[in-house]
This record gives sequence, structure tokens and C-alpha cells, in this order.
Amino acid sequence: MNFELTSEQRQLQEAAIRLSSKALYPLLAEHPRDTPLSKPVMLQIFQILAEFGLTGARVPEALGGSGLSMLDYGLALEQLPPVIALALIAHDGTTSRLCASGAAEVFPDLIADLLAGRKIACTASTEPTTGSDPRSIKLRVRESADGNTAYLTGTKQWITNGTIADVAFVTGKREGDGELQRYLVEYDVSPFVATEIPCIGLQQGHLSELVFDDVAVPRRNAIGNDNSTMKTLTQAWLVNRPLFGLLSLRVAERAKEFALDYVRERSQFGAKLASKQLIQEALVDIEASIQSARLLCYSALDAADRGQATQALSAMAKRQGVATAERTASIAIRLCGAMGLATETGIEQHARDIKMFSIPDGTYEILTLIAGRDITGHNAL
Repeated sequence: MNFELTSEQRQLQEAAIRLSSKALYPLLAEHPRDTPLSKPVMLQIFQILAEFGLTGARVPEALGGSGLSMLDYGLALEQLPPVIALALIAHDGTTSRLCASGAAEVFPDLIADLLAGRKIACTASTEPTTGSDPRSIKLRVRESADGNTAYLTGTKQWITNGTIADVAFVTGKREGDGELQRYLVEYDVSPFVATEIPCIGLQQGHLSELVFDDVAVPRRNAIGNDNSTMKTLTQAWLVNRPLFGLLSLRVAERAKEFALDYVRERSQFGAKLASKQLIQEALVDIEASIQSARLLCYSALDAADRGQATQALSAMAKRQGVATAERTASIAIRLCGAMGLATETGIEQHARDIKMFSIPDGTYEILTLIAGRDITGHNAL
């Protein structure tokens, strides 16, 4: 077993670092930190990501994507600004699901636009009362008498990219049989109402509520509801969870780095804080925890590439990654004393940003139940 990155992986990682430092972070700095970026700015960002091959990272090369391995995707993604990385996961994940469902044959121009970053995608599954249990979805799908049109009525909530999306991958329940049905909803053809939800972190991003009030969707926009569609959704969860773990750990590292610089400079009781035993113990603990959690996330992504991914491994990767990141940010704040409470340090911002990764694709508790079920073979009571 070799833990060293290949030369190609190092080059990919270094290129992502340069892309972030020279293009993405400066672009974000031009706009208020507490306000969602405008759609023109997000399109500019997605076109930059498209040139790097990340808008279709999970889409096979035969369909116009870059077909990256998921480990390579994670190595590049964790170097991006977290607010951009979160938007990219939603966009790329939606695009890959559409391609896996045959949408590239029916909507080739749309898929080409998504891969080129000329249009933005989102997935709309969760609702005000529905999160990890898709059986509880309430959005209604009513079909016309001739079967040529479906009418969607209901509310989707906590949708990444919702207010800037040109296309939404929407899940609802058919009236009559109650079966789940998915639709590719093009905003220009079937307009819905989208509003921003103010959040504690990643405030330049877009977490939205979508309202469908008898929105008419053409029949051809129905997405197959067979086993391959469910398999694609499951594979997306297996990848997204360790990606969220990696992103939260990268944010935590920034908090740790500030705290490390602070204790090296700050003196108390006649010596630098960095020379104090308990300070060193805290730094060693969080460094070891970050490294361990990152390896678990890499392992989950590598397992996905080998077709060996499990629900337990994926769930544990995100669970451990986010929990470690939250603990790291908390300790970093404490190590900085009163300065850790000041907004100028940015540590409190890191702590709030990490919280934004704790909910998507499973909370800590849900991930625990998923892993426990997979490990024991029994549902928890």
C-alpha cells in the first residue's frame, strides 16, 4: 500500500492550489463576504472551473466530461474555496446524474452548456419536512389527461444553487400511485419561484427554497425511475460524503494555521505559548485527528473508484471529517484566547463555515445509523 501521491496527482493538486490563489479567491474578495454572489459572477466562476475540467468531473469522457477518478476529484476539490466547492458538488453531481439517466441523448445542448459552465444545475430533493427519508417527499406530480404534461406542486428547501440554477433535478410523488418521479425542470421552460435562505456560514453561496405552484413540465423531461437511476443516486452519496469531509477538514486547517501562528508569537508567563506543554498537546491532537480523518476520506473515495465503496465507509468518512473539523475550529478559537473571539481573525468564520457541511447528505446522527446498519446488518430501533 502506497500513501504517496503520483506525480500526476501532485500536479493536479498544485494546479488547483494555483487556480484558487490566482483566480478564485481574488474573485471572491471583490464581493461582500456576507452576501450571495450574483448569477453573472457564479457563471464566471463555473466557466473557470470548466476550463479546469471540474464541471464534469464525474461525467465520462465519452459524454464530454473529464472522467476523473473520485480520489483525484477530492484532491483537487479540497483546494478550492469552500463556498465554490460546495456549489460545484451540487452542479457536477446533478450533471452526472442527468447523464447517467440518458439526458445527454435527449438534451445534448443542455448537457454541453452545463459542462461548459454556461448554465448551472441543482438537485431538489429535500423539503421543509423531509431530509434523509425520501419516502416522506410531499411534492405532488399531477399528469395531464393526455399524458404530455406534468404539473408539479410543492416546496423544496435547502437546495444548493437553487436561486442561480438554470435546471433543477426535481423529485416528487405521482398522484394516484404515490410513486417517486424525477424531472429535469428547465427554468426558462417551467419557471419556479426561488428565494435565498440566510445561513450562518458560506454566505457568498446559495442555499435556497424552491416553490412549485402547478408548474408545467413537458413529458420528455421525465427522468427514468429504474434501478439504474437509484444506483446513480447511491453512488453520488457514496462520493459526496467524503468530499464534504475533506472540505470541512481543509477549512479546519486554516483555523489551525492561524492558531499555530498566534501561539508562536504570543508570550505568557515569560515564554511563548507554543512552548507550553498543554498547548503542544492540543496542537498534536488536532493535527493527528485531521490527518487520520483525511486518510479515511481518501480511503472512501479510492473505494468508490474500485467499486468497493460501502455505505458505512462513506458515512464514517463524512462523520469523522466534519466532527474533527468542528473540534479543531473550537480548539483553535480557545488557543487564541480573546483574539479567537474577534471577527478580524476569521476563526469564527471558519467555525461557521464548517457547520454548513454538517447537514448535506446526512447529519452526524443519520450517518451513525447508516454506518451502524451496514456494520451490524440491523436497523437501529
